[in-house]
Amino acid sequence: MTIYDQIEQGSDEWKELRKGKPTASSFSKIITAAKGELSKSVDGYINKLIAECFCPEWEDWQGNFFTERGKAYEDEAREAFRQFSGHDVRKVGFCLSNDGVSGCSPDSLIYCDGNPVAGLEIKCPAPETHVGYIRAGVLPDDYKQQVHGSLAVTGLSEWHFWSYFPGTQPFHVVVRPDEYTAKLAAALEKFVELYKAEYSAALPKIIKN
Repeated sequence: MTIYDQIEQGSDEWKELRKGKPTASSFSKIITAAKGELSKSVDGYINKLIAECFCPEWEDWQGNFFTERGKAYEDEAREAFRQFSGHDVRKVGFCLSNDGVSGCSPDSLIYCDGNPVAGLEIKCPAPETHVGYIRAGVLPDDYKQQVHGSLAVTGLSEWHFWSYFPGTQPFHVVVRPDEYTAKLAAALEKFVELYKAEYSAALPKIIKN
């Protein structure tokens, strides 16, 4: 993989790197969490990726109180994870797969002897959501595709999921590549082939002469 650690997530450079590429945060539109089947959202996701290539200034993300709160607490949560784990945790902007066709934006990468060895997904959710994570004790399905997709994109051997809410115990689970990761990687490969074909077919119909 290629690591872009000199850019900020959300910056113009970051948006340019992601443009038209399937990224881990949207892999739920490619494969389902429960059975690892092809998602019904594939066609809509292809439309979105093609549109990004021609309308890069378009912003379709809408935040809410808890997404903004998550941003505000992310650095605090990262430091809490660093103290909890003792790991060398570093912020990065974007990770591009070896084939250059997909990527992910980890909240951090974990380094050992100067080399990336794992990833970190940080969540600072609503208190009832955090309690639900602790009670369940497993990687939440809402982030299954993102975390396993990040493993597939980067080729790293493990990914840490860290849920943080001030004044409570954090929730931590380590995810390693498994059968679901392999299913996701295979689905991503098929999706990329389909996306490339659909992009080529749509191109002459979209470009204004």
